[in-house]
This record gives sequence, structure tokens and C-alpha cells, in this order.
Amino acid sequence: MDEKYLNQIREKHILKTLQFLQDGGDFEKASLLLEKGRDDQNPYAELAGHPLRTLNAENTAISDLIDNHLLPDLKKWQQDGKNNEWLDNLRDDLKKLKTIKYHYKRKENSLYVFLVKYGLISEDTSSELWGVNDKIRDAIKDAYESVNIDPISDMYVVEAKVEKAAHQVKQMIFVEETALFPILTILLTSEDWHMVKQDELEMGYTLIKTPAMWRPSKEDDDKSNLLHDHSQLSEDFVETFHNFLHYYLAVAKTTKDDNLRVLKGDPNYPVGDTKSCPSLVFPDQGDINVKMEIGSLSLKEIPAIFNVLPIDLTFVDSHDRVKWFSNSDRVFPRTRSVIGRPVIRCHPPKSINKVLEILDEFHKGEADDRDFWVNVHGRTIYLRFYAVRDNDDNYLGCLETVQDVTAYQNLNGEKTLENQDKFEK
Repeated sequence: MDEKYLNQIREKHILKTLQFLQDGGDFEKASLLLEKGRDDQNPYAELAGHPLRTLNAENTAISDLIDNHLLPDLKKWQQDGKNNEWLDNLRDDLKKLKTIKYHYKRKENSLYVFLVKYGLISEDTSSELWGVNDKIRDAIKDAYESVNIDPISDMYVVEAKVEKAAHQVKQMIFVEETALFPILTILLTSEDWHMVKQDELEMGYTLIKTPAMWRPSKEDDDKSNLLHDHSQLSEDFVETFHNFLHYYLAVAKTTKDDNLRVLKGDPNYPVGDTKSCPSLVFPDQGDINVKMEIGSLSLKEIPAIFNVLPIDLTFVDSHDRVKWFSNSDRVFPRTRSVIGRPVIRCHPPKSINKVLEILDEFHKGEADDRDFWVNVHGRTIYLRFYAVRDNDDNYLGCLETVQDVTAYQNLNGEKTLENQDKFEK
């Protein structure tokens, strides 16, 4: 049985499951359909280190945490509220559940982009799906805070918040395993999955150990690309999927982007694929020198300099799309799949209007920079955005800089070449 035929079977199965839910079917009962669908799953999903296997392993661990720890510990605490052991267990369970943020970050930054790239959803819909994840994170946060305040919340309030969070998480797991992951199995090439894999370490994992390394062979890539060239989701499938998102997750039923997708420039700008790679590549970068305004640097020296700077850099071009980011250790993760995407889609929905405001001011020449500072896990993070212009004042784009300035806040006196010895540890 070839992969093309299996993809057709997978599409029919997903269609059947989504239609069942749209017609009012209960998602608990639909789990039988889910189990049947796993029989037709892409064999790559069983390979150690493959992103699909990792995603499924995380969902298994999350479900185990909820079913075998969180909810049982909640009931035990309710039955014996004087026993602090159950309350401590409940707090620990919710603290672990908060790590679901890593699983969701990888979806938002590495997976939704491919649903957009292959035309299944719009950029607006990807932001709405991000918003659904935000609501789940907020529900978990509310539950966690309800058992960590003094005095502790009413037992029935805690119960309601914990059960709400657990239900929303389990519902999202079902959506992922019934629709999202099988659809990605059909849409993505092995090269796409390798890009997802490369971004994983940047994002982190939820309740599992760091998976094994994985990369597709050239044979895998050739086979996958050939299959992908002849695969296309049916119109019925796309429509049913959008109906499912609308009725099941309250996501707007549309495949069109609004005017926020691009502020200026070509809306057909390539999105995170080979089309956005450079057209001119030199085999030996060390032999190529670039004449700068002052002096010159080789193509080997330029990225090396960026990589040692204690600052994260991201450049958004004049079309308001992410064009480049530095490869040093980053305060806020960036994934390779964001290259070519509208920068507003790299931010949570609640931040989009503020990002648009800054970019609009830069385009109009009303501002040249904006800065902010935030506290992240006890570290002071300084962010600054610069409008980049040429000598004729034409707008070229926006440079975002992010720096951990915690260590600089407590500097005293002077450290010079002459007295540096007394500062050595």
C-alpha cells in the first residue's frame, strides 16, 4: 500500500471524525475513531526523535498527569482538607501542567506556519488558534493561583478552576490528535519536519526528556517531495476543517486575511520556504569581503560577530516580514519557520495592535525607536526597536534588540585594564 493511497485514507478518516463532531458527536465517544485512525498514521511518527512522536509522547504524559495525578489528588484533598500532603501534591501537579506552555509554543511557532504555507488556514486564523491556547494557559494559571494564595480559595472554587483547566487541556489534546497532527502528516514534507525538529530545542519540551536526534535521509526527502507534488486536500476537507474550528473552538470561519496581514509591500512575499533563500551563494565565504561604510568584513566574519554579541537581534524588512535573526542564545525563542512570515504573527494576539502601532510609526517617519523592559523569571530584559533607514531616509525595516541586563544593574565603581585583577574570581 503506497503512501499516496494512505494519505487518501487518512483524509477520509479525518473528514469522518470532524463531521461526527460537527454533527454534535461527543469528543469522548469520538476517541474510538481516533484510535482507529492511528492505525493509518505515517510510519515516520514512530521513529525515535521524529517531531510527531515527540508531540504524541507529550500528550500522553499530559493526559497521565491529569487522569492519574491532578484529578485524583484534587478529590483526595477535598475528602481530607486537613491533610497538607494532598494540597502539596495538587500544587505540584498544577506546576507541572503549566509546562504545557512549551508544547503550545512549538505549535504556535513551528506548526501553524505550515497550515498557512499550504493554504489550509489564513494568518488571521493562526492568531485565533494561538488565542485558544492562551485561554487554556490562563485557565491553568487561574487554577494554580487558587491553591497558592493565602488564605487558599474556597474548596469548591478550586475544584471548578482545576476541572475547567483539565477539561480544556484534554479537549485540546483531542483536537490535536484527531485533526491537527493527522493533517500535518498529510501536508508536511520530510524537509518541513526536519525544520520543526531543528526548532524544538529552542522551544523546550513538556513533561518528557529531550528526545533523540532525528533527520531524514536524502531518500526520505526525495520520496516525500515527489508525494507532496501530487497531494492536495479536497475542497470538502478544507471546508469541513474550517467548520470544525468554528463550531468546536469558536474560531472565525474564514480562509481570507484581513488588511493586517501586510502593512506595505507585496502580499505574495515567500513564506519560510526555499523561495526565501538567497539566490547567490558562495562556496567559500572566507574569500568574499564586503566593503562597509568604514572598513570591510568577510562573509565568514559577519555571522561570527553577530553570534558573540550578548544581544538578540531580529530584522523585519520593509514588508513587515521577518527576514533574519541572530543565532546566539536567545532570551525569547525564534524558529526558522518564521522567516518570511508577517512579524505580527510571531506575537500573541493581545500584542498585535501594539506591534502594528510601532511599525506604522516607523513607516510614516513619526518615530525612530521604541523601548520596553520586562521581568522574566527574575531577569530584567531590555527590548528596543529601531527604524532602519538608508542615507536617503527610505525605510528599510525594523531591528529588534533584546538583552538580559540583569548583571549590569548592580555595577559599582570601575573595572579597568589596570585594576581588572581584583575583579577576577
